[in-house]
Amino acid sequence: MAQVKGNVKFKDGSDVSVLAGYTVTFESEDAKSSSVGEIGPDGTFQLSTLGHHDGAPPGKYRIVITPPGSSDPERPPPKSQIPAKYFNFDTSGLTAEIKPGRNTIELEVERAP
Repeated sequence: MAQVKGNVKFKDGSDVSVLAGYTVTFESEDAKSSSVGEIGPDGTFQLSTLGHHDGAPPGKYRIVITPPGSSDPERPPPKSQIPAKYFNFDTSGLTAEIKPGRNTIELEVERAP
């Protein structure tokens, strides 16, 4: 496993704290493994695969970012801060290569209109 820390930023430089609680999911190109991390108020995340913050296997990955769901079934989730294209591996356009050792991944996303 390789340690993976990352940072999500808006292309327009605006405040990323609105993405706190969103999930970043890395799926290996062969779709045999996936790793997830939660975005913090400062835009940072750490990946977990088998255990808490254990990283991800080295390789090439496709990435999606998804908003948190509503914990109350009576209330719809709040409006997403990023376009829906980032919710799907085929349309997000986000990729990364994880190498053995420590990795820092920078992701730049558009803000929802």
